[in-house]
Amino acid sequence: MAERDPGESSGTQFCGNCGVAVVPGGTACVQCGAAIQPEHDSYELGGDYIPYCRSCGVPVAREEALHCTKCGVTPLCREHYYPSTRSCALCPAIESDGQGEQDSVSLPGRPTGPWPKPAATLPCPRCGARIRQGVEFCPNCGADQEGVGEASQYPGFLPRFFAFIIDNLIILAGGTVLFAIVEIPALGLLITIPYYVGFTYKLGQTPGKRLLGLLVVDDNGTIPGLRRVILREVVAKSVPSMLLLAGTFSLIFSVAGYASGTVLLLGYLWIVRDPKDRGLHDHFAGTYVVKKKRN
Repeated sequence: MAERDPGESSGTQFCGNCGVAVVPGGTACVQCGAAIQPEHDSYELGGDYIPYCRSCGVPVAREEALHCTKCGVTPLCREHYYPSTRSCALCPAIESDGQGEQDSVSLPGRPTGPWPKPAATLPCPRCGARIRQGVEFCPNCGADQEGVGEASQYPGFLPRFFAFIIDNLIILAGGTVLFAIVEIPALGLLITIPYYVGFTYKLGQTPGKRLLGLLVVDDNGTIPGLRRVILREVVAKSVPSMLLLAGTFSLIFSVAGYASGTVLLLGYLWIVRDPKDRGLHDHFAGTYVVKKKRN
C-alpha cells in the first residue's frame, strides 16, 4: 500500500484544541466549542494584491482572503466562497459527463460539485475588479460604473425624439379640430402648455412617452412636483418657443427669438452627449427621463 504524502491535504479540517474533525464551513467545534479559524488554501498571493472580492467587490483583507481551488480566483469573500466544494461563485457549471466521473475517481479528494453558476458580475473598466450589476461605483478604484452591466435605465435620444413626434401629432390633430370651431391666434401654444404640464404632472408621461415606455422623474425617482414640471415644460421649453414664434412676426423679438430657438435646439441635442440622456431643460428643472419598468 502506497504511503501517504505528509504534505498532501485531505481536505478535512480539525479542531486545534481537541482534534475532532470539523464540519465544513463550521465556525465552532461541536466537541469542545473552540472557535474554528477558516481554512486557507496554500496559495501565494501576488505583490499586486487587490483587497476586494473578485465576485462582488467588497473589501477583503489579505489575511482573510479565500482562494478557489477550482478556477484559481482570489481573493474571495465568505459569501462567494463555498467551503463544502472549496469553489467560488464565478466557477462555471460542470456537466456530469464521463470526464467529470473519471476525474472524481482518479482524484477522490477533489470536490465534484455541483458547481454554482457564474454570478452576475462585470469587470470595472478602469481596474478590472469584479463588481455586481447595479453597483454605481467601483469599491477598488472609485470609478463610476454608470451604463456598465445591465442595460441603461436611460432611453437615449431616438426614443425621446419619437415620443416628441407622437405628442406633436396629437396636438396638431386636436388643434386642427379646435381651430375649425374657434379661430383663436396662437391656439397651438394654448393647447401645448396644458397638454405637457397636465400629463407630466399627473402621470409623469405624455401619451407619446407612454407609447414608448418613458417616464419623467425627479432626483428621487418619483413623478416630479408641479414646480419642477412648470420649470421644465413652461420656462425651459414653452417660453423659448414663444419667443422664437414672436421673432418671426416682429423685428423687436427677432434677436431674442432666434437666440432662444438656438438654446432650445441645443437643449434637445444635449441629450445625445449627456451620460444620463438629459436635455438642458432636464438639468434646469432637475428631472430625468427613464425607461418605465413594466409590471
